[in-house]
Amino acid sequence: MTVSESIIKWLQGFQMGRIDTDIQKADKGRYSLAKEPVQNVKSYLSGRKEYTEHYTIRARLPSLADADRIANNGFGERLSEWVDEKNGKEEFPLIKNAVVSEIKITTPFYMGATATNDSVYEMTIAIRYVKEK
Repeated sequence: MTVSESIIKWLQGFQMGRIDTDIQKADKGRYSLAKEPVQNVKSYLSGRKEYTEHYTIRARLPSLADADRIANNGFGERLSEWVDEKNGKEEFPLIKNAVVSEIKITTPFYMGATATNDSVYEMTIAIRYVKEK
């Protein structure tokens, strides 16, 4: 299982529904997780490596009415609180041959691309994990 798959499985605990990898589908109410092209790696003499990677969560949600946009912002706030709570309890995604030490929001939920009746909202999370040699 990839790191992306592990995060998607973990996010299922928030009950987002189906979360696709990388590509945002055009359907309303669809979610995706895409890895950002940034990876920080600290190498230690023991061979151990600590990785910090960033992923963007995208949600295509209805946004025609103000009430929709308010509800969407509420969704983003609840998701942020959920991630913070899970991080505080050290309930992390399970990554094969690695130990996760942190997952956090690095960019808050915001409206990105818009279409006629819906918009794509995004937030970025960072995950830090260690792999032994």
